[in-house]
Amino acid sequence: MKITADALRTFRNATLVGAMLVSGLAAYASTNGNPPPVRMPNEAARHMAGGVMAAEQRLGRELAAHHPVGSDANSLLSRLSREGFECMPDLARPGSYECVFVRPLAFSRVARLETRVDTDGLRVTGLRPAVIVQPAPATL
Repeated sequence: MKITADALRTFRNATLVGAMLVSGLAAYASTNGNPPPVRMPNEAARHMAGGVMAAEQRLGRELAAHHPVGSDANSLLSRLSREGFECMPDLARPGSYECVFVRPLAFSRVARLETRVDTDGLRVTGLRPAVIVQPAPATL
């Protein structure tokens, strides 16, 4: 059996294509095949770790120390969002934001850690944290 130049060229091209497919698959697997990263507990849960009722004072002291009245409102809202709060503008009071973190408790209860942030558009004019414990919403 005689091997022609065309057969060798076809074999070489098929080998190169196969090597490129395997290397592409290996590159994809190395970037996307890793297990998902471990999620660290958010900071809002840390505020409630020492007790639900003490969370209001703890959060108020920490926010007042890092973001006192007159500081940048955007950095405070960004921090609260990073800590697990869901911040929404208060439509009834322009310039105010309500940031809420909800944590399930035992005995079908839910703790809502709320922080009302009052601003003049750029600067913080007031902070009011509050904790509300209420029955969990019914699930269907």
